[in-house]
Amino acid sequence: MKSKIFEGKVMDDIIVAAQNHFHHDQQHLTIHVLEEKKGIFGIGAYVKAKVTLNLDPIEEGKKYLLQLLSDLCLEGTVEVALAQHSVTFNIDSNNNGMIIGREGKTLQAIQTLTSQVVNQYTKSHLKVLVDINGYKQQHNQKIEYFARKIAKEVTQTKIDAKLDPMNAYDRRLIHQALSDWKHIQTVSEGADPNRYIMIKYKR
Repeated sequence: MKSKIFEGKVMDDIIVAAQNHFHHDQQHLTIHVLEEKKGIFGIGAYVKAKVTLNLDPIEEGKKYLLQLLSDLCLEGTVEVALAQHSVTFNIDSNNNGMIIGREGKTLQAIQTLTSQVVNQYTKSHLKVLVDINGYKQQHNQKIEYFARKIAKEVTQTKIDAKLDPMNAYDRRLIHQALSDWKHIQTVSEGADPNRYIMIKYKR
């Protein structure tokens, strides 16, 4: 939950400033007065307070995705899986293909927006993943299997391999999948949208 210190002449100044900063009503704010001077007839009055926004970032992310489904006239559910520094929202709808989009680009955009929603309510950055009925997990496994297969061939033949152009997300998967291979080096080359990976033999 995010907090910020505000200063003003009276408590109303603190409340208004906090509402404008957090873009939420007072009911979602907890105010802890740190310092206060009453003054004489309002002259010299001063208040300093720590204001905390009391909203669950995970719940806000889930609400955002459910609203998105509604806006797209889709029916579906959103399940949440928590890890130490990440959260995965798994969507299942009556039109998963529409949400995934071509080459998963729509899904990737939804994940980016959901991450922004969640992290506006957190102190430290939380990694946010959005999946569609296990699509991304299956996709990741397919990419990683392909990367290991090509790396094995490069290791055996000692001939570098150039992969087809792919998006940044898939390139990152390949770099990570082969990062601990003793005789393999992965290098991204070219410029988007034609940026590709070279899997090279490393002696």
